Amino acid sequence: MGAMFFGQYLLSKGVIDREAFIDAIERQRKANLSLTQLAVRRGYLDQRQEEAILARYRMSDTPLEELCLESGALNREQLDKLLEIQRSDWVRIGAALVAGGYLTRDEIDQQLKEFGELQKAADQQLEADFRACRDPEMVKTLVELSVFHLARFTNQPIKLRSLSENGGRLVPGRRRFGLKLVGDRELHIVLDLPQTVAQGVAEGFLGLQLEGDSDAAIDAVCECVNIIAGNACTRLEASGVKLRPEPPYSTEGDEPAQSCETAVRAEVLAGEAEIDVRVFL
Repeated sequence: MGAMFFGQYLLSKGVIDREAFIDAIERQRKANLSLTQLAVRRGYLDQRQEEAILARYRMSDTPLEELCLESGALNREQLDKLLEIQRSDWVRIGAALVAGGYLTRDEIDQQLKEFGELQKAADQQLEADFRACRDPEMVKTLVELSVFHLARFTNQPIKLRSLSENGGRLVPGRRRFGLKLVGDRELHIVLDLPQTVAQGVAEGFLGLQLEGDSDAAIDAVCECVNIIAGNACTRLEASGVKLRPEPPYSTEGDEPAQSCETAVRAEVLAGEAEIDVRVFL
């Protein structure tokens, strides 16, 4: 079993049913506020200031706390108070299931222990799979930055589930977003996304509601791929590999599957959806 979220683990084992799972997720959604949401609620930020901070957050890899301070809208005392409130009020899915009467605290603790052991083994397998890849540092950098930025763009939990080598075929019902990296090496990084995820990425990136298959949504996701690749180039340059991204593209075909020797596929969980991050070497 690959990596998964705790709620999905409980659901897959039959410990909870889908009704309990959805109810727990909804309880989390209502209770768990982001740092900027808390700041607005407390009157430390207005909506315009929050939008400006979040726009910078989506474009960078800087922690949200630092961006709040850099904006000048929050001081250190206010930030520390917000972080304390967030930590004390944050509801994990186990607590949400207990609050809903679906499981006891002891049952959650036992399931967490078993889940932790399985996820530790899954994480070790992922590390071994990365080491076995051709150009492991390059592949790991591109995959991890893709997971990191997808979480920021969609504002939802994203987790790397498994890593494998295959022919790079596009799964039916998905759209491919990618670009070519050139310089010391030539390779492609692509995201294969279902329409719902592509729409979530585009809307999160732009802060607007869009149609999932509109030109504006496609262009927004392409720009997200460009950000991922740009940050990867910066990180890899520190290890002596100089690359630059070419313009991003989108397609409903399998390009560039036929032009590369190896395709590394990272299966990624985005909430309940599955997406693929592929590196063509």
